Amino acid sequence: MRIGKSGHLLVKRGGALGDFVLTLPAVAALRLAFPGSALHLVGDPRFYLLARPDAALDHNSPALIPLYTGNPLGPEAGPFYADCTFCLAYAVDPEGQLERRLRCLVAGEVLLWDPRPPAGCHITDHLLAPLRQRGLTIADPLPRFELLAPERQYARTCREERQLRSPLVLIHPGSGGRRKCWPLDRYLALARWCMRQGCEVLLLHGPADTDLGELLSAEADWRDRALCPPGPLELASLLESAALFIGNDSGPGHLAAALGTPTLSLFGPTDPRVWRPPHPRARVVQAPDGELARLEVATVAGAAGEMLGGGSTGRP
Repeated sequence: MRIGKSGHLLVKRGGALGDFVLTLPAVAALRLAFPGSALHLVGDPRFYLLARPDAALDHNSPALIPLYTGNPLGPEAGPFYADCTFCLAYAVDPEGQLERRLRCLVAGEVLLWDPRPPAGCHITDHLLAPLRQRGLTIADPLPRFELLAPERQYARTCREERQLRSPLVLIHPGSGGRRKCWPLDRYLALARWCMRQGCEVLLLHGPADTDLGELLSAEADWRDRALCPPGPLELASLLESAALFIGNDSGPGHLAAALGTPTLSLFGPTDPRVWRPPHPRARVVQAPDGELARLEVATVAGAAGEMLGGGSTGRP
């Protein structure tokens, strides 16, 4: 993307899909506080478009190495910082080196904030805290994302090609960490239960779910129901079209909730007080003692049935 005019906002945010989605309320608050200012992002290029920036730069770009060496920034990265009115950088910076460097480079105000939340504090509240301290208005603390009309085509094509009826239940058995994953055989049992209730089911996997994709492709009963959306906009298109999303504590669950899709998240070792999707249409099932291996299919099916509107009408 091209670099916009001077006086823009700059947000630095790394991390995975869920981390970026959870930052959207902060982005929205900045836009409200600085109407008409262009938004520039430094982060993972896979997730840029979820914030609709005017310009963006890969956080792993070699052009940013001088940020950490003290050398002058080149023409690709220099204007991102020099022409910035307000910089919000989420980064771990224990010695303050990055903050000092940013204050030298940025003409306007700099806020640097450790993105790691304290125990018991919901992550969205923590990410909004520096803006609240600055006195900015937080009109809506919930992550929200709205697709543009052409971006809904992926879901329409998938439904037509697979001849899918409604209601559609999307299940994502993966996550960024194995300890956060409910066993795959239980997800498959849940998928069978959903189909017995008259639902269509698709099993989602992403680029990070290599083993999961291979396992689903090797199963004759499931390979035609396995799907790997090529990017976050295609994933969002599918999620928006679903009657229910079910998954672990992971990015797709946060994106589903941000789209307004009913979302059922299964939590094991991570704390739902901190990491649950905060939306009213999102629900959490907590595994006993945080051990997902102890979470029964019947428990999840009962919650899914309630969210689908009819309760559970059969044994899992």
